[in-house]
Amino acid sequence: MTTNSNKTAGMPIDMFSAEYLCDQGIMYAIDHADYHSENWSGRAFEFLKQFILDNSEFMTEDVRLASKGIIEEPPSNRAWGGVVVRAARLGLIRRKGFRNVTNANAHCTPATLWEVVK
Repeated sequence: MTTNSNKTAGMPIDMFSAEYLCDQGIMYAIDHADYHSENWSGRAFEFLKQFILDNSEFMTEDVRLASKGIIEEPPSNRAWGGVVVRAARLGLIRRKGFRNVTNANAHCTPATLWEVVK
């Protein structure tokens, strides 16, 4: 049995809890953005659908940067992740691999490279 080595040492890892917590975080970021700007997530999703017409592969930060001046910035840029995950769950895009982000605050961390499903 696999166990955590941090605060819950000795406790079995619930493989589904990470997915659940991810979904909760996505929902919180989207709800927070929609609270501050009515239907932000809907407008951002429509922007993404237009963006993928001209971009066969991209990273979430590419969509975010392309949206500047068109879609207002959400309180947290993490809300864009929820928009992209929605597109993936609907089969519009799929994970292709990983690439380092260019955002200096993220210190070149690897993030998902998405490709459009044709």
